[in-house]
Order: sequence, then structure tokens, then C-alpha cells
Amino acid sequence: MNQNRLDIDILSVQILKEIPSASGIAKFKENFYVIGDDSPYLFKIDKHFDLISKNLIYSCGKLQGDTIPKIDKPDFEAMELISETEILVFGSGSKSSERDVCVLVDIEKEVKYKKYDISLFYEHIRRMEVMDGYELDIEGLAMYGELLYLFNRGRNIIFCFPYTDFISYCKAESDFPIPKVSIYSLPKINGLQAGFSGATIYGQKPYLIFTASVEDAPNAYDDGPILGSFIGLIEINNGNLSDEIIIKKIPNPGFPLKIESVIVDEILSETVAELVLVTDNDGQASEILRLHMTFNPTGNEKS
Repeated sequence: MNQNRLDIDILSVQILKEIPSASGIAKFKENFYVIGDDSPYLFKIDKHFDLISKNLIYSCGKLQGDTIPKIDKPDFEAMELISETEILVFGSGSKSSERDVCVLVDIEKEVKYKKYDISLFYEHIRRMEVMDGYELDIEGLAMYGELLYLFNRGRNIIFCFPYTDFISYCKAESDFPIPKVSIYSLPKINGLQAGFSGATIYGQKPYLIFTASVEDAPNAYDDGPILGSFIGLIEINNGNLSDEIIIKKIPNPGFPLKIESVIVDEILSETVAELVLVTDNDGQASEILRLHMTFNPTGNEKS
């Protein structure tokens, strides 16, 4: 774990209007798409973060206004643009059976979606030896090449498997893929270890970007006081993840942040990028941040 190879600066923080409990973000052309963990909608916002539209991607008859009650929500927590026009969204898998779901969304012209029950896949993960004594709580998704990377919070595990095998399983054309596993130890705040909260890929470069947050909660289902968040990178080599992580605490802009997701807005160089991140403040207004990131992939000092 190396905290000296990453520099970050918050460029802006603003309220994300009309979007509750923001939990995932993806970028398509000049616009962004956002999900909320208690919302049935895919929200489209422009580069100024103003709402353009919202489209239903989950059918639910138990709406309370624009949100779904906690016991009934799919708990959408992980999303990524996986092709030029498709977004994949995962439910967290924590607690209720409604959360054992993924949704494939086509955004090319008009928004179309297909929901899949992934209960067997999630149950296999729950039964894996590495999960013994831990809860399933999928919070992040990234795709590099043909491989999907699912990030679990609680015990910080990344599950890796081919996308084609997974979508074939979703369409009931094959058995679920058996994921490869990587386990990580993350920094602590007040003695509590950070847990994965979001992920993306660094453009076409072989790095996963992830976020992790700390809240004083007893389990994956309940919320607790927010203590802060981190951002980090993991190198990919021939599909295998490095054991080493590059990580840095995100400075608090006057209050602790619960970062839920991250996307690359612009790559400025091999090691410099501007990111956009969203927060979920557990009932309070969500925020959206711009962040400038510079990292040193080798660990060598610049001359």
C-alpha cells in the first residue's frame, strides 16, 4: 500500500440536484449517467451536472415519490459503460432478494433495458471460502478488455470473470462464470477499515481506479456516521491484478465525504487525469465532485 505516489486536488463540489442517493456514474460522449441506490431511474446530466432526463430501468410498484423503500430496493451500487452504447448495472446482493439483479441498459438512441436475475451467481459468491464470515455487498464495477471486475465491500474483494461468460449466463445460455479472486487490505480511519465503494477503468490504460469509504456501520445493510473516503489505483497485468495498491485519502471539503463512484472525465497525460465522483449522504443531498489526480506508476522520484 503506497500513499506517496498519488496526488489529488478537489476542483469543485456541488449539489447533485434531483438525484437521490447517488451511487454510480458513467460517461457517454459529453454527458454523464447516474444511478441512485434507492431509485428506479437512470439519470442523464450534462457537463455542468444539470439534469437532462431520467428513464426507468427498474419496474417497481412500491415507489414513495421517486424512491423505493429500503426493504424493496434493488440497491443499485455498481455501474460501468461496457460498450460504446451499453451500461451494465449491478444490485449489491446484500440482504433482500431484490438486490440479486443486474440490468443491461442500451443508451444509443432511446433508453432500453433488460433486467436479469443473478441469484445463482451471487449465491455461488456467498458460498466461496473467501466470503466465509463476510457479507456480499457489491459496490463497484469496472471492465478492462473482456474482463469484468466486481468490487465487494466488507471484505475488500475483487471478483474477476469474462463478460461474455457472464452475459451468456444471464441469458440462460450457460452456467455462471467462476470468478477469480483478489483480496485487499485498505487504510483505516478511527480504527475502521475503508471498504470499496466504486470503480472504473483508467481509459484504455491497464489500471483500475477505485474509491473506498469509511462509515461507522455494523453491517453492509445499515448506514452509520460518515468518516471519510479514499481513491486508489491497481495495475492490471495480463488480466491479473497487482497485489500493490496506490491510494490516497480524499481531503474533506469541510465535511466528511462518502464517495460512492468515480469516472474519468478527461485524461490529460499518461499519469494525469480529471475525475468526476458522486456521493451518497444517506438521506441528505448527493454531491458531485471534480478531482484532479496525478500518480507515479513506478514509485521513482522525478528528477
